[in-house]
Amino acid sequence: MSNYRDTPADAQPQPYNTRHAGPLLRVSIPYRPRVFNRLSRRRFERVRAAELMRHVGRPFTVPEQILISRICAIEFDLLRTDSKLDAGILLSAHDIRGRLAAENRLRLDLVALGLEKKPDPAPTLVDLLKDRNAA
Repeated sequence: MSNYRDTPADAQPQPYNTRHAGPLLRVSIPYRPRVFNRLSRRRFERVRAAELMRHVGRPFTVPEQILISRICAIEFDLLRTDSKLDAGILLSAHDIRGRLAAENRLRLDLVALGLEKKPDPAPTLVDLLKDRNAA
């Protein structure tokens, strides 16, 4: 089993653990654990990091690895809190504020990683001429 450090620079990035690279990473719904324990946390981090690497399309640099580990940890905690809400457990005001802060931190980390929405491309000259002739 090879990880991303053993692959040549021009090779396509592969997930950390290829056992989970099958249909799990090709579905449109991101992986969510059903139970929340240490094993499911490690599996979630491994799968989510592989999904992010596949999205970026290259191996991560060291600062990006730090961001990825933070993103995975925060997202796992948010999913755990969401499962409590889905089970009907009421959250304290402190837990709600912590959840809101975690959502904001996740958003900022994703922006820092460069996964924000790209702006629409500027219209080309052909598009402008088509619009002008259509009017």
